[in-house]
Amino acid sequence: MRRPVPQLGQSGGTTALMAGAATMLLGFAGLATEAGAWYLVKRNAVTAADMAALAAAAAVERGADAVAVGHDTVSRNGFRQAADTTVTVNNPPLSGTQAGNPSAVEVLVRRTIPLTLARLFISTAPVVRSRAVAVVHADEEVCVLALGGGLELGGNSTLNVRRCALASNATAPNGVAVNGSSRVRAAQLVTTGSCNNCTGGDVWTDDTRTQRPITMANRPAPIRDPFVGLQGWTPHSPTGCQTVTFSRNAAAISPGQAICSPVTVGPNDTLTLDPGIYYFKNADLVVRGTIQGNGVTIVMTGNPDSVGTIQINAQSKGDLRGPTSPLIPGHPESDGLLFYRDARATNNGPQKEVQLNGGSTLRLNGGMYFPTSDVVMNGTSDIGSTCLSLVAYRLSFSGNSDTDLDVSGCAGFAPYPTIRTVRLVE
Repeated sequence: MRRPVPQLGQSGGTTALMAGAATMLLGFAGLATEAGAWYLVKRNAVTAADMAALAAAAAVERGADAVAVGHDTVSRNGFRQAADTTVTVNNPPLSGTQAGNPSAVEVLVRRTIPLTLARLFISTAPVVRSRAVAVVHADEEVCVLALGGGLELGGNSTLNVRRCALASNATAPNGVAVNGSSRVRAAQLVTTGSCNNCTGGDVWTDDTRTQRPITMANRPAPIRDPFVGLQGWTPHSPTGCQTVTFSRNAAAISPGQAICSPVTVGPNDTLTLDPGIYYFKNADLVVRGTIQGNGVTIVMTGNPDSVGTIQINAQSKGDLRGPTSPLIPGHPESDGLLFYRDARATNNGPQKEVQLNGGSTLRLNGGMYFPTSDVVMNGTSDIGSTCLSLVAYRLSFSGNSDTDLDVSGCAGFAPYPTIRTVRLVE
């Protein structure tokens, strides 16, 4: 039997079909491979944008250049600005729910991906886009902040800060120390150093003694000092000096001239301060009686080695309140500032420590800033406040001091420290 002779048309058609099928399979394989690569670029772009937004928002918190940090972080994650890559960092964001918020940072990453085998099926190169927004979020207000010398709670002292936190930026072995029979009622205890005896003893969130405060030791970043801008300010007291004289146990003074000699408010005296800013030039303020004033900022200044201090003794009473708008030009952080001792002071230590040992009827409301000074509360003091931000180099509560601090009455005008975290929100 004769075998059939192959026809040339059949053989050529099979070859063409096989070639076409191979091309399609190769194209599909190339498309699948490139699609996987596109997905990887997209995932990396999302990661780069997220990391950059978080890093840039953290830069906002510490006062660094958020835009520069954002670009640097994106670049380190593989998306350097180039012909095929566009990176935009906005502080504040230009779009979204955080638009215009100076505490937020927006990062946009865009990359055009070149085509290889996939060009057999598509003609336009795909573009990967990613956007992230991070914001600095205030988690907890801080009533008491020690900047470098630590926060000590000892003796039979009682410190009630139930609606805010106690904090210290001192490094180990300093930080927060709870000693003796001290009683602490606080929402949180936070420090960049050690937190000694913070989880034992009479340390609770309230008097039910059922819950311990949130405690954070060795915090990697210090809590921001809300008054730090004042450290670059050189107080220039007015020319001329006024003398404070008590007549029938009363004296009223107005701002306008410096106070150049010590002022002592005796047990039966009453000192009334008109609204405004008062400069104590190389002069102490000692209060044993009554002091009162609303809308007042008291600045202790003068020669750096002669700056006066403040001593408020246990018998004192009255009501002092900071201003509802800044009294120091160019320093919005002075909004609500009640007391400030010049950061340039070199005569610090026990001889010039600030003593706040107020009596049971003394109310101090506003910011109190002693950046290079030690502050001591001891004896039988009892200071209560619904708006007090106490920031000092070192803070010590001892003796029988009974201090009740709060920020609920600040009405939004007195700056106070906050425990802040950075979060992705978009």
